[in-house]
Amino acid sequence: MIKTKLRPLSGSTIQLVDGDRGVNYPNKKDFSDNGFCVFLDSSNLTKNGFDFSSKVFISKNKDEAMGNGKLKRGDLVMNTRGTIGNMGVYKENVPYENIRINSGMLIIRGGSDYDNGFLYGFFRSNLFYKQVENIMSGSVQSQLPIWIFNFIQVPELSIPAQQKISTVLSALDSKIELNNRINAGLEQMAKTLYDYWFVQFDFPDENGKPYKTSGGKMVWCEELKRNIPAGWEVKEMNKLLTKNTTKFDFIDDKHDIDTLDLSVLPSATMCLNEKNSSSAFGTNLFKLSKFDILFGGIRPYLLKAGFSPFDGLVTGTVHSFRVKNDDEYNFAILTMTHKSMFNFAVANSKGTKMPVIGADDLLTYKVAHNEDIIKTFNEFIQFRDIIAHNIIENQTLAELRDWLLPMLMNGQVAVK
Repeated sequence: MIKTKLRPLSGSTIQLVDGDRGVNYPNKKDFSDNGFCVFLDSSNLTKNGFDFSSKVFISKNKDEAMGNGKLKRGDLVMNTRGTIGNMGVYKENVPYENIRINSGMLIIRGGSDYDNGFLYGFFRSNLFYKQVENIMSGSVQSQLPIWIFNFIQVPELSIPAQQKISTVLSALDSKIELNNRINAGLEQMAKTLYDYWFVQFDFPDENGKPYKTSGGKMVWCEELKRNIPAGWEVKEMNKLLTKNTTKFDFIDDKHDIDTLDLSVLPSATMCLNEKNSSSAFGTNLFKLSKFDILFGGIRPYLLKAGFSPFDGLVTGTVHSFRVKNDDEYNFAILTMTHKSMFNFAVANSKGTKMPVIGADDLLTYKVAHNEDIIKTFNEFIQFRDIIAHNIIENQTLAELRDWLLPMLMNGQVAVK
């Protein structure tokens, strides 16, 4: 039952800003890894806000040549294509001063009668999505046209009442954001140490000094086409990992199990934000154990790899592996998520429009290997358990937020 009075969005001071789709809209050659202005794509928006782990930039000249679609602090950004409804808030803590939306997004600006934090909650609630479904005759949509907003109604509440609701939702979102920052920091630390130890070979020698920099003996390795520490050997990843092949039985096994598929694997980070359910699939699922290593088998240039934070299922489009020796886990997960592994996967994938890398091909990747150093590295750095804990906590917090949202929006729950 909706207890809160509704009013047409079109009669409010809320602004909807579409992106620039004209002749100055950037193409692939305009993008770079660094630059003046972040140009958003759908991967930058999640159910829990912005994700900048993978991003592209445009130049200052290109930015200035474009018209609508540039963010102001406090703006909401919504995906209107692909994963409809994923949103972000351009808060003060977002570390980019210049950001533009792409053609599949919409900017929402609260006016004098609406608080942005409240609107962030409303546009993620069932009160909004049920209106969209009714307007679109209940059909599943892959696109949210801007004209729909002419028929959307928003709760009519005072600014103080909106801000109370926003405070509750913001507390949950802030904890999720904190966990994400902790995870990102841990991942970056682990990857940096991996590079020092196994790319630059500056692991601690017997005196605690960096091996290569301190003059440790290096020898040429023909297989790897590079120098490696004396006494190390070369191994393929199939000596460290085994592929999971136990299929899920749709008839005998329990259904509605947490499932990971390619769509919920983020790019360029091992930290998951989302999950799916086995009920969304009719075939091709495999059993998955907590901490199993994942690698997206389709279009490896998307840089999708990581580990599972829970026991569950995985689709056949995502390769999943288990370490043969627990002492080599950290080395294995950081190798499988390293840029050189993605380069190898891209170079060895098959197909042009949608390249695919097979699990067996992936595991032919060769590494310099030293059992003692790898075991020490595994003991030296601890990140996996904390990241997994934070991911699960975030999912619990998101479920609580999503449970509260409709009741807060329709007045069933009041905030004092």
